[in-house]
This record gives sequence, C-alpha cells and structure tokens, in this order.
Amino acid sequence: MKIAVVSGASSGIGRELVKIIDKNCPMIDEIWVISRRKERLERLQFQIHHPLRILPLDLSKEENLLRLKNFMDRKKPHIYVLAASAGFGKYGPNISQKFQDASGMIDLNVRALTGLTQMALPYMAKGSRILLMSSSAAFVPQPGFSIYAATKAYVLSYGLSLRQEMKKRGVFVTTVCPGPVKTEFFDHCGTGETLSAFKLFFMAQPDKVARQAWRDAMKKKELSVYGPAMKIFRIMTRTIPQQWLIKGMGLVL
Repeated sequence: MKIAVVSGASSGIGRELVKIIDKNCPMIDEIWVISRRKERLERLQFQIHHPLRILPLDLSKEENLLRLKNFMDRKKPHIYVLAASAGFGKYGPNISQKFQDASGMIDLNVRALTGLTQMALPYMAKGSRILLMSSSAAFVPQPGFSIYAATKAYVLSYGLSLRQEMKKRGVFVTTVCPGPVKTEFFDHCGTGETLSAFKLFFMAQPDKVARQAWRDAMKKKELSVYGPAMKIFRIMTRTIPQQWLIKGMGLVL
C-alpha cells in the first residue's frame, strides 16, 4: 500500500498539502491525515478524491505517538510523501509564558515532528519525499518569540542533516521555512494589535506557501522559502552580525 502522511492536516499549510498531494499523486492508495480535530478531517474527505485514513491524534502526547507507531508497524505501508506540518507558537517574554505553553511548543514542534519522521523512515524508499515544517523564525533567535524560534531552528538543523543521511537511499528532505502565513496560528499565539499589523505586511496565503513547498520538494531542494521578503531576510541573517539581528528582532516583535 502506497500512502502519503500529513500531520497538522485539519487547517493551514497541512490542509493545503493534502489537496496538493491528492491532485498530484495518482499513484498513492490513500492519505493518512493527522490532527486533533476529527470533524475537520472528516470534512476534508469531501474536498479530495483519495480515501483518507483519519487519525484524530494529538501528537504532542507520547502515548499517541506510540499508538501511531504501532499502527504503522502493523500496516507496513510504502510512504511516498511525509509532510510533518503540525506546530504552534506563543508570543511573549519567557517570564510571562505559561509552563504548559512553553513545554507544549517543544512537545509538538520538536518531539512530535521528530517522532513522526523517525517512525516513517523505515517505510520510505527511493523517490519518496519528506517535507518538514520549520519557519523563517529559525534563521535568527527572536526575543519575545524565543521558544518557538528555537524549536524551528531545531527543525531546520534536523532537516538539513537528515537530508544528507537520506540522500543515499534516494529519499529527499525539504525543510519549509515560510514567514507569517494567514492561518489560525495567529488566533492562538497571543499577538497584539501592533504585532498583527507588522506581521500583516509580510503575510502569505497558506495555499501559495504549500504550492511552493511542493514544487521545491519535487525539485529536491533542501529549503523552501516563500516570497522575496523572506528570501532577503534569510540573506540578511547570514550577513549581518547576529547580535544586531537579535536586538532588532527584540524591537520589532
């Protein structure tokens, strides 16, 4: 059985990737969609042609990761595409962050993404693609958004090194690093009006980010950075002294 696996599939970039995979992968038998919100995954079935394997799991919880691994080991699928898209973030200085939010970002953005990827690797063969959802926040530490940025820096580092390892097997990893994307993310991250106005200037649509990510993955690119503004930002983070960038980010966020 040849499949695609998408986490964070109920909204945003994850949902758009499900639609893209459905359109571009006639060779797969079904798409495994993972999210906490079962009803949204069920509604998604009416928008695509492939059968969906609906897995209503919160992957930030270790017991759900183990359940998914056991299920995958029983089915032993051929995974043609893995898109690890689930994640969340909270703005604010660390001293004001709730413990649950701080640890939750690490659990979902780091542990769940890593666990999902590691359990899928044995079932991926030559020609398979992995898309790991990082962020432009990974390019530089960000005061006021430090935990989220640090988790995405982990994803960037992990993705680049995993890519080198998997190339020998013909499996290609693309780490996706968008800027702000118009999704439900900003409904839950604790932004204020000023920050929202600043982010709005660089805001991208999730379908456009997903399409760029898919094109880059098919071209076997190591990174997918959507839009000229974020590409310039990436160049800046590699040329301007980091302490200046950190100070500047602290003034903006």
